[in-house]
Amino acid sequence: MPSIKGLLREALPLKILVLHRKAQKLLDLTLPEPIFYQRRYFILHGKFCNFKEPRCFSEKIFHRMRYPSPIFSVLADKVRVRDYIEKNVGSQYLIPNYLVCERVTTKTLETLPDSFVMKANHSSGQIKIVTEKHKEDFAALARTANDWLKKDFSRLAREKHYASIRPKIIFEKALLSNGEPPDDYKFNVFNGAPGTPPYIFIQVMQGRFKKITQNLFLEDWSIAPFSRVEKKTSQDQRLLTPPKELPEMLSIAKRLAAPFGYLRVDFYLYDRKIYIGELTITPGGGGYRLSPPEWDLILGRKFGWPEKPPPA
Repeated sequence: MPSIKGLLREALPLKILVLHRKAQKLLDLTLPEPIFYQRRYFILHGKFCNFKEPRCFSEKIFHRMRYPSPIFSVLADKVRVRDYIEKNVGSQYLIPNYLVCERVTTKTLETLPDSFVMKANHSSGQIKIVTEKHKEDFAALARTANDWLKKDFSRLAREKHYASIRPKIIFEKALLSNGEPPDDYKFNVFNGAPGTPPYIFIQVMQGRFKKITQNLFLEDWSIAPFSRVEKKTSQDQRLLTPPKELPEMLSIAKRLAAPFGYLRVDFYLYDRKIYIGELTITPGGGGYRLSPPEWDLILGRKFGWPEKPPPA
């Protein structure tokens, strides 16, 4: 039987780790803006960010985080972006919504079907898939949703465009097969000089809420000449064959991204239909680390700059 001293020795590193994380969060909330961004960029990329003349992909994403265009708040808002998508490519690509509200109660949940997705419109990652509502604790679900509404996601990595989004909770159709969500296709579209075709790489993500994997392809579905650091790839041979919907997804992504130097368009394929999950302005909070590392600069050159995005 372990001694008390032995148990304390095992618990101590975990306690130190928790305290360290709390200290880091406090530091991130209190640091002056110029120091915060340079510190975060150095931690991620091992150098300082050139905000005056950004050249790398990561530098241009950090510039967006610090100096966002008003249209970025519209695109990142999971409610308002639906109008942008409908106007530019059509409503048939929108995931059906059941309800949008600014406060959730147990009565709210009673009106919903037995399966749905609950998520916040003003953040990333605040999402819960409900497969069998009758097995859920309604009060706990409501608390989770209302806690999401209280959080200012823009302060986490100081992606400022999130600050202008009015917090809401969305309940939408759950795209599930055997209780699991479909693969996630993320189309990264780079628009360079006028008259040049876009450069596109595609992230295919499997096991989103389990052991997530990520494979990278180019527009012609050849394997990308770079990868993301510390991201595991899938050995699923079926991924080597492009989906038959690829041409249509490419067309949609290019149309949505056309006004911008860069935009990521996220898709799902479900029940022989294409659905747009969201549009992403600052992927990974500027934390995409690429291997070989020179691809950060190569992609940066393909990222049209300076940007002149349309008005909100």
